[in-house]
Amino acid sequence: MSEFVHIVALDAPSPPDYGGAIDMYYKVEALSNLGKKVILHYFNYKESRTVTGLEKHCHAIFSYKRNIGWRSVSLNTPYIVQSRINRDLIKRLNNDEYPIILEGIHCTGLLKYLQNKDRKIVIRLHNDEARYYSNLARSENHFFKKAYYSFESSLLEKYQRQLPKAIAIAGLSTSDLTYFEDKGFTNLHFVPTFLPWQQISSDIGKGTYCLYHGNLTVSENEQAAVWLMEQVFSKCAFPLVIAGKDISNKLKEKAKNFANVECINNPSNERLQELIRLAHINVLPSFNSTGVKLKILNALFNGRFCISNAAGIIGSAVENCISLTNNEKEVVDMINHLFSISFSPDHIVTREKALSLYNNETNALKLSALI
Repeated sequence: MSEFVHIVALDAPSPPDYGGAIDMYYKVEALSNLGKKVILHYFNYKESRTVTGLEKHCHAIFSYKRNIGWRSVSLNTPYIVQSRINRDLIKRLNNDEYPIILEGIHCTGLLKYLQNKDRKIVIRLHNDEARYYSNLARSENHFFKKAYYSFESSLLEKYQRQLPKAIAIAGLSTSDLTYFEDKGFTNLHFVPTFLPWQQISSDIGKGTYCLYHGNLTVSENEQAAVWLMEQVFSKCAFPLVIAGKDISNKLKEKAKNFANVECINNPSNERLQELIRLAHINVLPSFNSTGVKLKILNALFNGRFCISNAAGIIGSAVENCISLTNNEKEVVDMINHLFSISFSPDHIVTREKALSLYNNETNALKLSALI
């Protein structure tokens, strides 16, 4: 077993402020703590993203330009894959025989350029990307974005099927792994997502409001916020706070129609964590069933009660911690019920049992065994 490992990240992992970045950032840290010498490669295409905080956990760090634009448009290869095929990266990976972790379907375009076909390679599966892009297309209203998501989804569906069936895949969602198993893949492993939270810090007692939080630039998140306002909190007297990144003017204007809805745009991480902690209920429905929803795990580790639906928690093994609802009436009824009770030490015990699955050290050992 090699002490060195290449990790090819689809994006700069810092700051760890969205699902994929959180998993990549704390995976590097956990593998380093096991004694692995991590050689980190990442695509540097956003000024706001860096590798700050990971320097001490890496043996070496290399950045590469992502080929954004028409040069990476292909009728055969998904854009998220084609734009991350980099000659300098390929040359560097071929200079040794150390195992490689490829982050996401995004980085698998490198596979055909690796010279040693017996090399240990693991695909870290963040999502069933074909289904994820299909869901984005369904929730998108902008014509050109909708067309792009649909086209990318069709390319990803074909591309994913053509990946080597015996390659090791470490998925963070059991449901996504089931999809790949149905397509004939044979070397599948459930390695839960790596997290910054390793113990429950939820407050006992009661809060005074409900919270929906997320990246509101993602169309399905805005759709969920609108659904909550129109279908749930129009029939519910309790306050709703919507907090997240880049809340649109359209959403802000809609919120003004509801006396019990408040928007908090671009809260700092500290402020968002405070909102999660103080809320009585984190209400987090999802219209996309791929991957694992990090905002739900954040709410479970740091907040009180949490309401979601099947799509929000599928594949994450946290069913015992969630108040599951199937429609707007059930959400309203559940909110009314939960506001009648306090969050207790017994609730924390239940969470500790379920969330022990998300232990970074344990999961680093699982991943290390594959390389």
